[in-house]
Amino acid sequence: MSGAIERQAMAERVLLHVGLMKSGTTFIQGRLNANRELLAEQGVLFPGPTWARHARAVSDLTESQHAQEGAWASLAEELRAHPGTAIVSMEYLGPISADRIRQVRADLDGSPVEAVVTVRDLGRSVPAMWQETLKNRKSWGWSEYLTSLEDGGDAGRRFWRQQAADRVVGRWAEVLGPENVSVVTVPPPGAPGELLWERFCEVAGIAPAAWVEAPRANESLGVASALLMGRLNEHLGDLALPEYNKKVKALGKHVLVRRRADEEAIGFTVPRWLRKRARTMITGIEATGVRVVGDLAELEPLDVPGADPAEVAPEAQLDAAVVALAQVLRDGGIRRPGHGGGKGRGGRKGRGQGKGKGRRRARRTEA
Repeated sequence: MSGAIERQAMAERVLLHVGLMKSGTTFIQGRLNANRELLAEQGVLFPGPTWARHARAVSDLTESQHAQEGAWASLAEELRAHPGTAIVSMEYLGPISADRIRQVRADLDGSPVEAVVTVRDLGRSVPAMWQETLKNRKSWGWSEYLTSLEDGGDAGRRFWRQQAADRVVGRWAEVLGPENVSVVTVPPPGAPGELLWERFCEVAGIAPAAWVEAPRANESLGVASALLMGRLNEHLGDLALPEYNKKVKALGKHVLVRRRADEEAIGFTVPRWLRKRARTMITGIEATGVRVVGDLAELEPLDVPGADPAEVAPEAQLDAAVVALAQVLRDGGIRRPGHGGGKGRGGRKGRGQGKGKGRRRARRTEA
């Protein structure tokens, strides 16, 4: 990360939405990004021009390999200068160390800093996180992944770094104080589609408005397509990241995702050890004394209906591969949506782009 940050004005309030991963972050980020002008009318800043700026800033803050030097300093300067509430949303903030959290607070130079942590039950998080690894060059089998989560292997360490909500909340509460940290629980299946957004707005102090619906993004794959991605990674996972994203990841995002309605979802029956871990997590969050918006009982793990990936026939993966190949050949390559924008959060420029289908009223939560 770049050097010392020049000190200047102080924000009224900086709200950091720090994750967790797969807890509705894409939905919230897309909604904030698509409604930047409406938020500004309430005195709320969501820095732009796109959400990608948040990702670049956090990458710089955490000194990631390909970080853009100065991105965090630039964002921090804008946050400090805003006279009202400023919001940053990036799930990679969640697991940063206590020392890094102190650095964030210091870089914001006296501006009141609060954190909001969105948390989803582990029953739904496990298959979602496994699928996310398959979209990002990993090839862990389903049974292998579950064993690692229980025994603390490489996949397990990566998972719990992101999903151990009690530890994440505890670190942020330790540095910022529990009075400055809020946990928002992700509603269970069947809850009103806007409930997660309403809970987030309660924490952020955002009043109701005629919100523009962001494009659907980061959609789940069916179980056969997810397994196919793992098989592809065995052969192509060593590609340079830009090439991998352009070819393999794009295949999942723009081609295989179209098969979602034709495939079973990833099913998961929550094992006893994970239920025990969830109870420990809930107790740990309670012990921090942070504010909870929602209900911690919603973090009791839920079984996920669908097919057990370990029992999916190879023929199902073959079908997914043939259909994907046919689609790529028919299109002359991988056809991307016209608006682009990565995860549905970077291609929107706020209210000014809200025309046609983009102006649909908000309907559902992508958790």
